Amino acid sequence: MTTPLAGARHERVRDAARALWLEHGYQTSMDAIARRAGCSKQTVYAHFGSKEELFRHVVEDLMAPIMACLEPGEGDLEATLTAFARSYGDTLATAETQARRRIAFTEAPRYPDLAKGLYRGGLGHLVDRLAEVLGEAMRRGALRRDDPAQAAELFLGLCFGVESERHLLGVARRRTLAERHAWTDAAVAAFLRAYAPSFPLSLSRKQS
Repeated sequence: MTTPLAGARHERVRDAARALWLEHGYQTSMDAIARRAGCSKQTVYAHFGSKEELFRHVVEDLMAPIMACLEPGEGDLEATLTAFARSYGDTLATAETQARRRIAFTEAPRYPDLAKGLYRGGLGHLVDRLAEVLGEAMRRGALRRDDPAQAAELFLGLCFGVESERHLLGVARRRTLAERHAWTDAAVAAFLRAYAPSFPLSLSRKQS
């Protein structure tokens, strides 16, 4: 069982890693993280096992509020998708998120296992959870039946387009909360129209 002291130390390490990576990039040493957290390097490894695992935990912290919006069930699908899209879009727009993405993209060629782990624990997990929500909506007739995984990727494409890449390049267009929410709300409405139960044919059937 994790004690309050161990839990607090765990959080200090994550906070230290988050701050130092934003300041200096992924090359920051575990020694530096331990010093910032006020503990030994052995303690850091005891809690997280490796630098890659620590980075994955930091990314999962970022994704947790977004994941909380995606719970399959009988609730209002439009409200669920809107809350998710707004939360994800607002998170992507932050300087901290963009800094982390730059670190991940920069380090991916040198650390392919890290990149794969970040995808599985971050965007890949998010797509899977979104597909679960959409699949459940299809089973209960709120959406027409189709491939939930394909629908999840199409929904994300509608909601964010290339805005995340624009942020990375410093040319973002939807800079205000109102602008981001207006876009995602329109995307949700378009997605629900495209996947309405009365829609005549699915994209996959048309293509086959």
